[in-house]
Amino acid sequence: YFNLFNGLETIFLQTSSPKTYDKVKLIDFINLYQFDKEIRSILSNCLDSVEEKLKASIAYNFCKHHCVSLTDTMQYTNKSNFMNPANKESGTPTYCHYSEAYPFVYYQNQKIYQDFDHIDISFYLDNDYVAPSGVAVYRNSDGTYNRNIAVPFWVAIETLTFGEILRLLHYLQDDVLKDVLNDFNLPLSKRAPFLNMIDILLCLRNNCAHTTLLNRFRTEKRYRINALLIASFSLTPKNADSVLKLFDSIKILSFFTDVSALKKPLRTLKFKI
Repeated sequence: YFNLFNGLETIFLQTSSPKTYDKVKLIDFINLYQFDKEIRSILSNCLDSVEEKLKASIAYNFCKHHCVSLTDTMQYTNKSNFMNPANKESGTPTYCHYSEAYPFVYYQNQKIYQDFDHIDISFYLDNDYVAPSGVAVYRNSDGTYNRNIAVPFWVAIETLTFGEILRLLHYLQDDVLKDVLNDFNLPLSKRAPFLNMIDILLCLRNNCAHTTLLNRFRTEKRYRINALLIASFSLTPKNADSVLKLFDSIKILSFFTDVSALKKPLRTLKFKI
């Protein structure tokens, strides 16, 4: 009831105080509600496509640099192969030269900056594999370690959520991230805008995963928007907190994947109205 009426009433109101309608019928609410569900389904498919591309690119490019041999299979669990955003010590394995001015460190990136961590994984057995030092070693439920258990990164990465993929992108060292960005036709210099684009897609993904109406979609208030993104995509932040609505978020999504499937439900709704 709330989503159908309270969630959509502002679109149909002729006046808000008092609330009055002009030639609005129940079917109008139903049509708009069904439209909202349809575009949510389309956007979910688009976001799935982006997630698949990100996972494939990260796994391939990381393995190209760090997991070439069987012995190196589990090097994606070795923190020294990643960048710690809070590490300002030049010359150390996890040094981050972005650390002094890390973007949005008091907003959406605060936990990423303060809590450098690596991923949880599932494993498989290979008798030719012996875990080297520095990587995760499988432990049975009884506490027994087995150094012959390994799983390739391209398998383990399938267990990660969209939010965990975003965290992983922040931790990729420049040589790996440069190759990932190249897969999306971006130079390494666009690291900050790229990561911020994934912020926006994460907000959209979270909304699509629930039954919240998309026409009421807003990026979370704790998120900030990169100024270059605003200029490049002609975004119109809602207020000083840079909250974006659905249309601007779809602009960002369209950079990564084809969103033309949205045209059909738009034409159908226009005909019904």
